[in-house]
Formats: sequence, C-alpha cells, structure tokens
Amino acid sequence: MAARLVVGLFPASGVALDAYHRLRTEGFPDNRLTYRVMKEVGPPPVNVEAELQMLQIDPMVLGDARHTFAPHIHNGETAVFVQAEDDDEARSATEILSLYAPLAVQTLISGRGDP
Repeated sequence: MAARLVVGLFPASGVALDAYHRLRTEGFPDNRLTYRVMKEVGPPPVNVEAELQMLQIDPMVLGDARHTFAPHIHNGETAVFVQAEDDDEARSATEILSLYAPLAVQTLISGRGDP
C-alpha cells in the first residue's frame, strides 16, 4: 500500500497548533503527526539551511514540500503533516485540517510501499 501524507499549510502557528491538537484529540497518534513553521521570505539564513535540507529527507515529507508550497510561504506560515494509513484516514485528516481555514491542503502519495 502506498504511503499517504496529508499536508495543511496555515497562515499562523497558533491556528496550525489548534489543528494539530484537534487531530490528536480525534485519535491520530503523535508519531504520525508533526508541524513546522515555514518562514521562507527570501533567501534562507545560513543558520536554517540545514533544517530546510532536512525537509527533503525527512521521512514525514514525501516529495519536495519546500517547492510545492513555496508560493504560499510568506511570513511564518506553519505546515501540519499527517501520515495516513489509508484513503479514509487521509480524507478524515483533510476534513479536520479544513476546519481551520488552511491556505492549502494536499495529500501526497508515495509510490513506495507494500503491494
């Protein structure tokens, strides 16, 4: 089965944290949830370049989140990442994230996984 990652991008970290905690309340385990503040306004400062590089190899990030969401990243927006085991769980995560007026919500599907 292909892995699914639901990503919601929010205008502020407070709203993203509300969505994150709602996901936990609704039964999503902590080890399948994470969030990151995305503060890319121009060229990234040297001291955060390593963290941005980690986004590209982080097991919670499928694809290239840095460029996929770049048009939405302006000033401290925060992304919430949810690993979903199946389509129903991905749909549920999307519905919960949508309650908090995200800038964008997208489900990414990895080609890897069990058949």
